[in-house]
Order: sequence, then C-alpha cells, then structure tokens
Amino acid sequence: MVRMPGSVGRLMLGLALVATGCTFSDATSGSSTMSPSPPASAGSETGAVPLIVDYSPTVSDVGALLYLLSDPGVEVLAITLPATGEAGCELGIDVTLGILEMFGRHDIPVACDSEVPSGAEAWPAEFLAGNEALAAGLPTGGSADPRLAHQLIADVAAATEEPVVIFAVAPLTNIALALERHPELTGHLDSIVIMGGAIDVPGNVESGDAEWNLWIDVPAAASVFESGVPITLVPLDATNDVPVPASWQDSLDGAGANEPTEYLRGLVETFPAVTSGFFYLWDELAASVAVGEDLVVTEQTSVMVVTEAGPGAGSTVRDPGGVPISVATAVPDPDRFYAHFLETLAGSPVELQDEGDSDIGGAGEDVLADWLVAGVAGDVEGAAGLVAGDATWIGPVGASPQVFVEGAAPYKASDVEVTCTSDQGRAVCEATWTDLWIEAIPELDRGWMRVRALVEDGRIVAFDEWIYDEDLVTAFESHFAWLENENPRRLAEACAADSGSKPCSELLIDTVDEWIATIS
Repeated sequence: MVRMPGSVGRLMLGLALVATGCTFSDATSGSSTMSPSPPASAGSETGAVPLIVDYSPTVSDVGALLYLLSDPGVEVLAITLPATGEAGCELGIDVTLGILEMFGRHDIPVACDSEVPSGAEAWPAEFLAGNEALAAGLPTGGSADPRLAHQLIADVAAATEEPVVIFAVAPLTNIALALERHPELTGHLDSIVIMGGAIDVPGNVESGDAEWNLWIDVPAAASVFESGVPITLVPLDATNDVPVPASWQDSLDGAGANEPTEYLRGLVETFPAVTSGFFYLWDELAASVAVGEDLVVTEQTSVMVVTEAGPGAGSTVRDPGGVPISVATAVPDPDRFYAHFLETLAGSPVELQDEGDSDIGGAGEDVLADWLVAGVAGDVEGAAGLVAGDATWIGPVGASPQVFVEGAAPYKASDVEVTCTSDQGRAVCEATWTDLWIEAIPELDRGWMRVRALVEDGRIVAFDEWIYDEDLVTAFESHFAWLENENPRRLAEACAADSGSKPCSELLIDTVDEWIATIS
C-alpha cells in the first residue's frame, strides 16, 4: 500500500507503524449480543488469565503489550514474535526486552523465529519506515530465549496447569507452526484471540479484500482457523469503532506519569500521524477482549479464510461450511473502552479529554465527494470552492490535495466514480477513474485513491488521509525518471519548487505521449 503521495510521482510516504489500516463502514448487527469474551474462562491458580502473546512491535502492538503487563488480572507467560511481523526479529526482540525491563518482568521468556515461509507476503516498505524509533527511550537488559518461537509456545503451554489463551496480533506464522509441529498443543489451549480479518466491512489491503495480519501469511491464517482450537476474532468490524482520538495526547497527559504512559506518550509525540484521524486501537481492543472485558458485541458465526489467489486472498468471509468462531462486531461505548485502556495503564481513574462536537453526518460525504469529482474531472475552481482557506493537511510535507485547488489536477480524467461513508466526525471517499496513463497502458485498468477529510459548515477544513493507486504511482515515477534523463532542465524549471504544482503537472500531461512511446 502507498500512503499519502506528496505529489505526482515524487512520494512522501507517511509513517504507518501499525499492522492494520482504516475503514469506515458500519459494524454488522445481526444476532450479536453484548457479552464477555470467551477467553475469560481461562484462569491460573491466582485467578489471572494465563496468556501467551504473539505480536510484532508497532505502535498498536506495543500499546496492547503495555496494557496486558499493566493488568493484574493477566499472567503473561511468554512473548513470541514471527519473522513475518513488521518489526522482524532483531528490532522486535530489542523493543520487547526493553518493555519487560520497564516492568521488571525478567521472568517472561521472549523468542522469535527468523524463518519466513515461502508463501508469505512482504510488508510494504512505508509500513516499516521509522520502526526503529519504537526502541527509543526504552531501558536495556535481558536476552532472548534460545528456543524458536513455536517451541516456546508449546513448552510454556504444556507446563501451565490451566488452559492457556494465545493472544495473536501479528501474522499467524508462529501459531500455525506451533500447532503443526506440536499437535498436543491443542489440548493445552483455552482459545486463540486474533486481531485480524474483516467480516462485514471492507478490508484494508488495497490489492484485495483482506486485512493485513491475515493477508501477510494466508496459509498460516487458514491453518490456524482450521485447527479446532476455539477462536475469538477481533476484526476491523469492531476496531473501526475505536479510532485513536485526536485528543489522545491530552488524555495521555492526564493519565499520570508512570513508565508505560510516558513511553506511549513519547510514541504519540514521535509519530503524530497516530492521532491524525486514521489510526485505530486495533490491538489494544483485542487485548481487552483476550482478558474477558465486556466492551464489545460478539456474535457466533461460521467463517472461512479465502486461500485462492486473487483479490479475495486472505479475506475472511461468512460461510456455513466454515469454522464456527466468536466474532467481535462492534464497540457500543468507545469512550468506555478508551477510559478502561488508559486507567489500566495508569493504575488509577483517568478523565478523557473532550474532542468537541465534530459530527458531520451525510453532509461531509457529499462535500468530499463533490470535491473529488470536481477536481478529477477538471473543475478546479469548483474544487477550490469546497476547501476552506486555512484548511490543514495532516501528514508528511508535500503538495497534498491542494493540487486540485491549485489546478494541478486533473490529468484529463474521465469516467469518475466516487463512493463515500462517514464515521467519527470525518468523511472518507474512494474514487476510481480513467486518465491519460491508463488509456495508454491498459493493464493499469482504472486509477484509484482514498481521501479522508474533516468537513465543517459545508467546507473541507482538514485532510486526514491520501492513499493513491500503487500502479499509477509506479507509472508517474517512471515518467519522472524519463523526464530527468531526457529533459532535466525543463523538469527542473517546472517541478523543482513543487513537484505537485500546476506547471509540473502540465509538463507531465504535455509529455505523456512521448514517454509512452518509449515504453510501448
């Protein structure tokens, strides 16, 4: 996935330190009920939930681990990391050991497995950018367990008197391997709680209908679902209800000054995109489900993981012939969850900071849709009229959506189609179209983008997200490279100041036929 291109061809990729992305669709209703999650049935002699954590450090994964280690009702037995996770083994272990040192938990073994399965996919490069900052400020100490992750999972579960809950918020590589190589493991497990999938809402992998955690290692996901171990799935259906509030930093500031809250506060300061409106508390919500908190609506349904190659690969679909599992479908009271999470970290009551009333309803969808259609179709003045003069662009520095307002778009686009939804005070629209590059290169099919914005009083006051079609970005990059080689002076004159400006875009349009001739 390519996030927020800063211009046509010259990309300023946003930090995406989470294993999952955003969607804006209503959670499913059906026969759902408000109930504690099944994992609450597990318990050690002390009454704490015995938990093996399988994760890979990102901002959300780390938030979940901080929560679990802060909860006196949880007994974290071991932490494992898959080679298919965003952090990998070396960084992932360093971050994990630093967090355990923070809590003085030298008794918890940590292991990774560096072998990447042949069928696994790779994370987009922009998802990995800046990950090393997760280790900043953490204490050092401890060392990794010499066992491979799958062996540690099997050994710890076998040595625990009570059935163990596996909390899995990364690709399911380790879990599948542990179940395959240690078939006796199933008898020692209470359940597996998975953050992943999308049941009745769109996925967040642009190339298809899947969610990232399951898509990265589809064979592993299918194997775990079919293992016979009880599964509780916390998919995008539920996590869509808990976006990171814009006031999250303020709420953290009011949560007291202990090491977990200070560390998390530092991450939010380091990565401001987290509170820009399109990040969610994905793994944190799943952690609350794993320990049995009654904060979600759950539904029993049969689900299968699609393994066939194609756009549906890795998606989770309802199927009467699938695996019966428990699915979290909604969070009825997000503020209750936010407060619970912060209070667990802080160890005392926390008052959430008010974001104010920003509900936009359908009007926001209409305004953002009109802006997209006008801009792509060439009505630059019409698009400009829908954007407030002091509108802000949240994200990396670059030309941003102002290209429409300044006249840098369109690229002679046609057949524009836009669909929109709104959620949590913001609107998101997905647009497809045909343009010069697509007409010349049929395999590009149609262009695609997703834009999210805050709308007030009929005007766009802030852009929150800008995700562009990867194939078109590749075409733009190729066009730029050709221009740099063929006519560097003309390129410098038009594009040096701002590669998203109108003169630069006009240069691309004027030379597109010449460029296409070189690749035909």
